[in-house]
Amino acid sequence: MPEFRHVPDEDREAFHSLVSYAFRPEDGPFDDFDPEDLPAGATVGTRYGLYDGDDDLLAACKHIDFRTRLRGDVHDLHGLSAVASPPERRRRGLVGQMLHESLVQSRSEGVYLSALWPFKRSFYGQYGWATATRAVEHDLDPDALSFAPDHDHGEFVPLDVDDDWERTAAVHDAHGAGYELTMERSEEWWRKRVFAGWEDDPYAYGFEREDGDLAAYLTYSVEGDGDEKTLQVRDWAAVDHDARLAVLRFLADHDSQVDRVHVWTPADADLLDHLPNTDDVEATVRLCPMARLVDVGAALGALSYPDGADCELVVAVSDSFADWNDDTYRLSVAGGAATVERGADPAAADVELDVGALSQLYVGYRSASDLAAVGDVDAAGERALDALADCFPERPTFLREGF
Repeated sequence: MPEFRHVPDEDREAFHSLVSYAFRPEDGPFDDFDPEDLPAGATVGTRYGLYDGDDDLLAACKHIDFRTRLRGDVHDLHGLSAVASPPERRRRGLVGQMLHESLVQSRSEGVYLSALWPFKRSFYGQYGWATATRAVEHDLDPDALSFAPDHDHGEFVPLDVDDDWERTAAVHDAHGAGYELTMERSEEWWRKRVFAGWEDDPYAYGFEREDGDLAAYLTYSVEGDGDEKTLQVRDWAAVDHDARLAVLRFLADHDSQVDRVHVWTPADADLLDHLPNTDDVEATVRLCPMARLVDVGAALGALSYPDGADCELVVAVSDSFADWNDDTYRLSVAGGAATVERGADPAAADVELDVGALSQLYVGYRSASDLAAVGDVDAAGERALDALADCFPERPTFLREGF
């Protein structure tokens, strides 16, 4: 029976070779592996692996420790990353076993939320993860952004991680205050994943107002060396609309250097309504990370609920993959908090749903009525559905981290 455990330092080469082949097969296997040569981003997170009896690494993954905002509080979340197995060992159920053990590990640490970027949604959907956020990807000529006024009440300045990461973090936090699943980024994350790149570090600029306060920032790279160059925005945030316009003007001012600008926004804040001419703009809604409740009882008990929510619901949750969640829960909500009792009578259930649908409700990505309309929630009646909606109102989500 394969064993799930930490990958020790002596197995780093095997781990990174496996992950590199899974995500960048065109680069081939590692040659003369040197851990000092790893990109900074590759050192973030805790390595885990599935080992056979001969201590051979069968599959690999990482847990990245995050703190994420949800409904007025901050919760621990494990970012599940670098899920990989070699081609000669695929189709044997090893990755599924590793994912299960990943949830066991998270639960043992008291972490009741998991998120990942899927290579294929249906693959992770069968294991209970469900889409938790979406974004709009824009591809446009920089001239399309020239409507934004000159930022004559401030200036853009280069940012340095040592001097500027904390005030850049303040801009990120202000921008993300209106979105569930905004992460509280650690200093390590700023240093290794925002200001640093896998191959080349991005450019980093910030918009300073006349009083010296930082009101916006962006990191970006310029890609392409032939007939067409693209400015690829990797990360950006602004404290208000004026600062957002300053960023757009900064991008427009690259019209002599690049042919296209590529930038993402939250789904509720795309650029289309601001652009006077959208004829040459491509805007695509993209589904982003998936999320999952690791421990349903712990998660329901830890959440803050709306002050006006006052109800008692019996909720039957199906979870065939993490069977410790497969149960019926009595959820009593009052005064913004809940008590949760397991083992209620399934015949008395007011609401039935699977763990994926519950996860979407929990983070605010989908409403109770929307889930019921497509059959993902089965409620005993309108009163039960209304109570569920009162406890878990829909909220804008934006999980922007790449991991």
